Parts: sequence; C-alpha cells; structure tokens
Amino acid sequence: MTSFVRTTLIDPRPAPVAVVPALTRWRRTWFPSATMGLLSLLLLALLVVAGWRFFGWALVRAHWLGVSSSACPGDDGACWAFIIARWKPWLVGDYPSDQLWRAWTCFAVFALFWGWAVRRAHGASQQRVLLGFVLLPVFFFLLLLGSGVLPFVPPTRWGGLLLTLVATLATFATALPLGLLLALGRRSRLPIVRWLCTAFVEGMRAVPLLVVLFIAATLLPMFLPAGLNVDLFTRAVVAFALFNAAMAAEVFRGGLQTIGRGQREAATTVGLSELAALALVVLPQAVTAVVPALVNIMISVVKETTLLSVIGVNDLLGAVESGAKSPEWNGESNILTSGHVFLALAYFIICWGLSRYSRRLEARR
Repeated sequence: MTSFVRTTLIDPRPAPVAVVPALTRWRRTWFPSATMGLLSLLLLALLVVAGWRFFGWALVRAHWLGVSSSACPGDDGACWAFIIARWKPWLVGDYPSDQLWRAWTCFAVFALFWGWAVRRAHGASQQRVLLGFVLLPVFFFLLLLGSGVLPFVPPTRWGGLLLTLVATLATFATALPLGLLLALGRRSRLPIVRWLCTAFVEGMRAVPLLVVLFIAATLLPMFLPAGLNVDLFTRAVVAFALFNAAMAAEVFRGGLQTIGRGQREAATTVGLSELAALALVVLPQAVTAVVPALVNIMISVVKETTLLSVIGVNDLLGAVESGAKSPEWNGESNILTSGHVFLALAYFIICWGLSRYSRRLEARR
C-alpha cells in the first residue's frame, strides 16, 4: 500500500461563470427539447398574429376624435374618441368644474409622494412611507370634502380615478392599524381578547368580499340610529377596511413571529416596560419585515375597488361603463370594448408599478 503527500499548491480553479449568456438562457427556457421547441414556436406564432390584429384594431383603424357614437362607425377599430371626449367623468367624476384644482392637487401630491416613496424604499424609511400612506387619505378627504372656506362637495359627486385613488388609500390607511391591533390581539395573554380577534380574522377570511360589501350597502343603514346618515362611499370603504384588516392581521402576525422572544426579554432587562419594548424594539422590526407583503395587499385593494360599481359607486370602472350607456355613446359595441381595454391598461399600469415597488423593497432588505 502506497501513499502520496503533495508538497506543492494546486493551481486555483477559475471562478464559475456567474452570468449565462442571454441567447443560451433563452434557448434553455424555450427550446429545451424538440417538443417544447415546437410548442414555443406555435405559441410565438399565435402571439404574433394576435398582436398584429390588436395593433390594427387599436391604432391603425382606431377612431380618435368625436363627441358621439357616430364618430366610431362599425366594429373594425377602437373608439378612443369615447375615452378622450369623456376624460372628466373617468378622471374625477362629477366634481364641480370650478373646484377641479382640488382634484388636481390630490393627484399632484400623490405623484410627489410616490416619487419620494420609491426613492426611500430601504431601511427605516419604509416606516415613514407607511405613515405617509396613512396620512394621505386624511388630507385628501379634508381637501375634497371641503372645510372652512372651501365649498362642500359630497362624495356622491366624486368619481373615476379620483374616487378609486381615495378609496384605495382610505382602505389601506384604516386596515393597517386595525390589522396590527388584531395581530397583537391574537397574541394576547387574555383568552377573551385572543378568541375575539381570532374569530373576527377567520370570519372575515371565510366570507367573500362582495357579501361584506352588500351588507355595508344594504343592511348596515337599518341598524344605524335614526337621523344618522352615512353615505354609500364611506360605508363601502369601511367594508373594504374590515375585510383587508383581516388579511393585514395575518401579515403582521407573521412578522411578529419572526422576532425572537430574546429581543423583548433583553429590552425589559435594561429597564423598558412590556409596552415600551413592544413599541420601540419589536414593532419596528416586524413592520419593516412585512412591508413588501403590505404593498401586495394594496395591489389587492386596487383591484377590489372595481366592485364599487356593483353597488352604484361611480369608480373608474363605473365611470367608463356608465359613459358607454349614455345617449351620446350608446349603440356601438366597440365603444364598451375600447373602454374595457383602456381600463385593463390603466389597472395594469397601477398594479405593475406597485408590484415593482414591492420587489424593490424585497431586494433592498
């Protein structure tokens, strides 16, 4: 039996290639085998044909100008004249023309805030971003409703994208603190508090949102005291907030479970009370950890607001559909189709932007 002991160093091996060429990656994804390659070519052909037909319908044969359905004869092209002519209803609803500066201010403030939030998508700034999302709807309500020197404009005159924006932010701002309280309640040492919070969360998660919305729209007014009238928009926001608070509670509960007990015990050993340890040590870490998941809840809220049109609230979807049924534009099927394509593009841009923001938050953790 022989043995060998190396006395010289082995030459270092080259580092593995970290970046796969794009062409190689594309071939491995779409053409891993002959069968998959054939299916990929078939899918590509279908996409090219569908894309070409959509391009012709949406741009080449589209109708761009007009004030009635007569501007869009036939179904051969999109009727963008309908979207352009009715820009005010789908953007701000029936908001008074002499007070439109208030709606434009809301859009501008949100655009500035969103730009700031994207730049602050890291570290402790995420908590300030969440605080901004909570405070924004308060400012919007005060400005749009009117207070003091500003004329009163009821929510029944709001509509379109403005109402969708306010409903989303108001729901998110209400659901976050309520969901956090529910998550803390589910971890409470008091059995009655823990049971009540668990029952609320599990009950809301088991009921469809549309049922909760109909209860708020039809049954809730029957149980209100005489003389107390709550407008339909506010009741709908409350329904959205309660439903999404249950979802946020589960997100917060997961974040709280990631924080070990040792951190709270260490905080109490240096003189902090249980409440101070929770507020100063546990919650900041737990909330920061679940911010991307909370942004995903906001994406769900944006899509859920389309249900407002079911109960008669003139959101973005309701504004477009009601416009297609108006006497000026009723008659051609391509008008409603064009409206739905416009809505799909608008909601895609909103949700895609929020999704990119969520992924950016996860990448910077």
